[in-house]
Amino acid sequence: MSDNPLPRHVIDAFWRRWGNNDFMRAQGLEVQIVGVGEAVVRLPQVMATQRGGGGSDAVLNGGVIAYMFDGALGCAIASSLLARPEMRGIDPQRLRQSTINLDISYVDAAGGDHFQARGKVVRASRNIAFAEGELLDAKGRTCATARGIWRIFWPRDGAPARS
Repeated sequence: MSDNPLPRHVIDAFWRRWGNNDFMRAQGLEVQIVGVGEAVVRLPQVMATQRGGGGSDAVLNGGVIAYMFDGALGCAIASSLLARPEMRGIDPQRLRQSTINLDISYVDAAGGDHFQARGKVVRASRNIAFAEGELLDAKGRTCATARGIWRIFWPRDGAPARS
């Protein structure tokens, strides 16, 4: 967990823009921002349709892991962007980001009934952000790791000044 307290405006802006994602909810995923630049996506109960990794009905499918990472790292980046001083004058609904690259290493079979993907910003500049994370099973064991790059799209009429 981050030592940085989350300002109320960051929390509010996050939930208005990214926290109520229909796709994540449809998959049974829960999102939590735990600090500026840090987020967790939890899968509290694996559905039968989310299994099948490695051809086993006991293992979480790699595609599910990928969208958990995309959510966790992307939400970590979103919380970091929303905490920037230049965001105070910008409607968070107009800020956009897009995954450029998501590199996942599946290091162990993801067996069990619930998981969490933890994401953390490594570096965020005006237009590009880098994040990394890990997928943990119910025992706290790392099943996969990820690194990703996101492109940031500021609203044209509210873009921060170039530095």
